[in-house]
Amino acid sequence: MGFINREKTAKMKVMYVAPRYHTNQIAIMKGWIERGDEVAFLSQYAGKSEDYTWVTPEIIGYSKVFLMVNYFYTHFLKRNDPYRDDWRLKCGFPPMGKLKKKIKKYAPDLVIIRERSVYSMCTNLICRKQQIPAILYNQSPLWDREKKMDWQHKLVWKLVPEYRITPVRYNYRHQEKDTGKLVEDIRTKWVPFVMELQLQPEQKVYFLKNTVTILMIGKYQERKNHLMLLQVFEKLCSKYQIELVMAGECSTPFHEKYYEKTEQYIREHHLESKVTLYKNQTRQQIFELYRNADIFVLPSSDEPAAISHLEAMAFSVPAICSTGNGTADYIIEDQTGYIFEDKNEEDLFFKLEQLVKNREKIVRFGRNAYEHVKKDFSFQSYYKKVMEIYDEISKR
Repeated sequence: MGFINREKTAKMKVMYVAPRYHTNQIAIMKGWIERGDEVAFLSQYAGKSEDYTWVTPEIIGYSKVFLMVNYFYTHFLKRNDPYRDDWRLKCGFPPMGKLKKKIKKYAPDLVIIRERSVYSMCTNLICRKQQIPAILYNQSPLWDREKKMDWQHKLVWKLVPEYRITPVRYNYRHQEKDTGKLVEDIRTKWVPFVMELQLQPEQKVYFLKNTVTILMIGKYQERKNHLMLLQVFEKLCSKYQIELVMAGECSTPFHEKYYEKTEQYIREHHLESKVTLYKNQTRQQIFELYRNADIFVLPSSDEPAAISHLEAMAFSVPAICSTGNGTADYIIEDQTGYIFEDKNEEDLFFKLEQLVKNREKIVRFGRNAYEHVKKDFSFQSYYKKVMEIYDEISKR
């Protein structure tokens, strides 16, 4: 297709096209810029709280036709569905003329497109026409069950970029049960999240006020399992000097309803003096919570690829998450934290107590966690894998 095969030291013009500018992109943007490259970010919408320190995304939005259809769908057909906006991410399509002009004007050397969706298909078609190499980024595992090859899926594979990067090696639950049925996607590379180091173990102050502080960060919605963690905490706080801090996004009526449900549980079980709730914190406020935490817990289910437990480890905080998290293996079991069986309250209690009752272990795991982030989650690792795919596309 006539792509230019650049030397790895040459400066790049990179463009990302994604639904929104997620926090897991910040360290990647910083890495490109510090390397001397140019980065542009086109997004479909702006999130509730985003950090534009390194890159300010340009909101491209959706086609006017789609916006009319979407209004009818979300306000009438699915008005009571808490996940009604998900279809927009799969089926929303861009204003093609505007998107085409932006890509042509920027003239990127590489475009990285988020998700398999109608939007990404449209973006990929523009890239093909302008002979710009494109890579798909999504969170489907590198090792997974065989691709479906009915005509609908074949059409999707044909319209999205052929090469892919993912931060997920395997679905933890599939890996446990179906190891023999999993296959590696040969056109995909595992590219871990990039995480900046935040707080060295030597600078970390543990156990403020002689209390073990447990932190959870996650949107206020059912699948995050706030109530399960509260039940576990309630059993533990009768035995140990601990407190629980919960923080998360609360930006829809459905989030508000679940937030109120969480508040109600705390009141009814007389936990007001031991549990603190926050909502819609800024990134800096979240960082302060990590700084003051001793243990991080992410109890959520159906989590494609969380990054919050990796953030915690960058603050020298040991982490616990469930097998329902696609990036659960970022935790090294019994070294930087623990992985508990998804939705298993007893297992979460057991794993959390292993840390709560042993403060020396918390400090040791925190030190290990920091070193793990330092060794395995740098921008250089990300850049190397992306350039390997870029070179493969260029050769073809």
